[in-house]
Amino acid sequence: MDIKQLHYLCALAEHRHFGRAAQACCVTQPTLSMRLRQLEQDLGVALVRRGKQFEGFTPEGEMVLARARVLLGQYQNLRLEVNAMKGRLTGTVRLGLVPLSCMDLSPVLARMRQQHQGVSFEMNDMTADDILAGLEQNTLDIGGGFFEPEVLSRFRSLALPEQGVVLAYGAGWGERLPSQLTPRSLTGLPLCLPKTGMYFRHYLDTRFGQAGVPLQPVLTSNSVYRLMRWVHAGLGCALVPAGSVLFSELPGVQCRPLALPAMSRLGALVMGSDGRTSLLAKGFFEVAAELWQRPESRVF
Repeated sequence: MDIKQLHYLCALAEHRHFGRAAQACCVTQPTLSMRLRQLEQDLGVALVRRGKQFEGFTPEGEMVLARARVLLGQYQNLRLEVNAMKGRLTGTVRLGLVPLSCMDLSPVLARMRQQHQGVSFEMNDMTADDILAGLEQNTLDIGGGFFEPEVLSRFRSLALPEQGVVLAYGAGWGERLPSQLTPRSLTGLPLCLPKTGMYFRHYLDTRFGQAGVPLQPVLTSNSVYRLMRWVHAGLGCALVPAGSVLFSELPGVQCRPLALPAMSRLGALVMGSDGRTSLLAKGFFEVAAELWQRPESRVF
């Protein structure tokens, strides 16, 4: 058994396809398949369920996969610690962000690059559940989005203050809006909203439903950028979490707060809380925490 075999196994779990896993590992598919079969022979058990294509892992394969993720995390952290002893921190910080969290991490990325020029970043748009799974499986270093308070207790987290919901609108809409924005006052207004199934959309559906106002959007998207672009184009108004940097980047787009009860989930940055947390994750989190303490350089 060697570290490359464990890497191939984890890549197969991520891509769920032999060809794509081989491509991600920069080897041929026959090489990846052969090395995994050698691993199975060394362990004396079948790890992968094979048909005409990848069909999943055996129970033994799932157990080995979980251990492989831990070992790979420790191996990667060992390399990072050795490099840190040489006076440099290198590697890729893997981040998962909920798109509608409106989280602007550019100040953190810029500061970390100033301190460690060998560090790069990989950004992934993900659901909160996928982010938590990625942190637990060591496929992510940092997550950002909306999380239940009890979930945050399992991780090291940097909770961000509740900012509420705003109605974003473009030129010509301001004079058509009531002075006090409530769900009922928005009846009949063409709205651009998050897609059904997203936490923030569920929160809006619940709150508007309680007010007896069904939401009937003219456009839905899982991207706050696309919602704001349509607002800028004059298609309608958007309900988004407060704090989006896009307000300043789209001239003519303004926002006003909407009176709604606070969300049950909290906006937060999260990372693993156990010994598997990488030096890259710790470094990123420390920079974020430092900047968060400065009002002029807020993370969220």
